[in-house]
Amino acid sequence: MAYPIQSIPDREILIGGKPYLYFGGTSYLGLQNYAPFKELYLKNVSTYGMQYGASRKSNLQLSIYEEAELYLANWVGCEGCATMSSGYLAAQLVVHTLLDRGHPVFAAPNAHTALLINGVKQSKDFVQLSNKISKTVHGTKLPVLLFDTIDFSGNQFLNFDGLRQLPLDKMILVGDDSHGIGIVGDNGNGCYRMLKALQPAKLMVCCSLGKALGTQAGAVFGDASDTKMLQSTPFYGGASPASPAFMATLMGAKEVYSKRLMELKGNYQNFRSQLKNPAFFNHMDGHPTFEFQDTSVATALNKSGFIFTNFNYPDENGPLVSRIVLSAYHTKQDIENLAHCINTITG
Repeated sequence: MAYPIQSIPDREILIGGKPYLYFGGTSYLGLQNYAPFKELYLKNVSTYGMQYGASRKSNLQLSIYEEAELYLANWVGCEGCATMSSGYLAAQLVVHTLLDRGHPVFAAPNAHTALLINGVKQSKDFVQLSNKISKTVHGTKLPVLLFDTIDFSGNQFLNFDGLRQLPLDKMILVGDDSHGIGIVGDNGNGCYRMLKALQPAKLMVCCSLGKALGTQAGAVFGDASDTKMLQSTPFYGGASPASPAFMATLMGAKEVYSKRLMELKGNYQNFRSQLKNPAFFNHMDGHPTFEFQDTSVATALNKSGFIFTNFNYPDENGPLVSRIVLSAYHTKQDIENLAHCINTITG
């Protein structure tokens, strides 16, 4: 069931005049209504305006874009970064470019729809995927594997066991880190370094910057030669960039991000410590999301005053996703109320 609301959701929302605690969405650091973050963004809007619609290839170049890309690359731990107006577009930039260059492109099970364009070969499991890839590793073009770093089925992060079964030294890895950047890794810098340690032939990581980091933009991280190659394409040159105010906010929000990440980690530890039956959830250690399939529990939680992620994704024919999402904006009491309710319902 969809609930109409009139403002951006925060820790508490009103539906039909009744207050609910909200444990859904993707605002892991709870920044959309966080005053220090909003003030920083509005300050940058006064400098850069609301939007900038010109191509990044135009004869006028706003320096904030290259400055932000250098900043992000240094933070993530890679040579290069290319930003776009959304994570969806950033993912499609990478996939379109690799397909156009003749690479055989495969998608791991549960890869995000942004990666699944025409020409991408899908597999039902890693056994089938491995068999398909093994037939292409000795070709003239390296095979490409598209996958989500945070696969909510639990098959990737933290150890990436599925990837380790593959001939990574003969492959290009393209990870979508939209649900990792900002909350996992060293100081929230995502999964890039973890994946680099697997020593693939080549690595690119794309992501939305609009979930944990609260900025309406997307990015691709990789070797400098690869990000420059992406930026040379018509796909990139024909797209309007992200808002320059958001780029400036990304650079200026280091202390805000660090503070909110600490608060999120505190909420996570508090919740985990109070759960009597953590095995009830499909959960990745260290990630603030907890999935379950029991519709009766979903109904009981809702009746007890909790709203959480609970809809068919990515469309009405997709599986029902029931997911509790912890955020930095939740209070200690919010967490305790949720844990108590879950413990009571699940026995």
